Amino acid sequence: MKYLIFLILLGAPALAGFPQPTQQVKLSYGQQQATVVFATDGSSITKAKAHCDCTTLKNEGAKLIAQVDTSQFEGKVSKTIDATTADGKTTRLTMQFDVPPAIVLSARSLQWKVGSKSTPKVLSIKLPKGSPVKDVRDAGLSGDSFDYRPQVITKGREYSITVTPLSTQKAVLNRLVIKTDSSDPRYAQQIIYLQVRK
Repeated sequence: MKYLIFLILLGAPALAGFPQPTQQVKLSYGQQQATVVFATDGSSITKAKAHCDCTTLKNEGAKLIAQVDTSQFEGKVSKTIDATTADGKTTRLTMQFDVPPAIVLSARSLQWKVGSKSTPKVLSIKLPKGSPVKDVRDAGLSGDSFDYRPQVITKGREYSITVTPLSTQKAVLNRLVIKTDSSDPRYAQQIIYLQVRK
């Protein structure tokens, strides 16, 4: 009986799938496109659908080639594809992209509560090694409800801005705009929201 079961298993075709359903890609700053290849263990791919308009697919039988527009990526991003093989099995394929940020901010917003003390808060700005941004050139405020004091800690590498609300008696929202030397619109300016809220 054991021998018969072994023969049946031996004669059955192997279930096809994707040995590597997750692919990790490290992108360089400003990279416009990435190619990711998913291969099956032999079965042909009958259908594939990307879940993002940034991805175009080319089916080459047992291989699926994904071309991804990566021009807007920063940080850790995942994109997925559903691919069905000839055995009827559908596999979720995942592409994980990693772009180190060109500018590292300690916060994207600074907040105080209405009626609280007007305590200064410090925003730190760091430019990682290899970043296409080489300098922070200016910081400006839209609105007049906060005081801000920029400071260069290490030129081309680290900066800070101390922000203090002039009053916390009522709710208010201003923007702090940080301008850099970059011509890339993604890095040319950064907006920090300053808010006194209920």
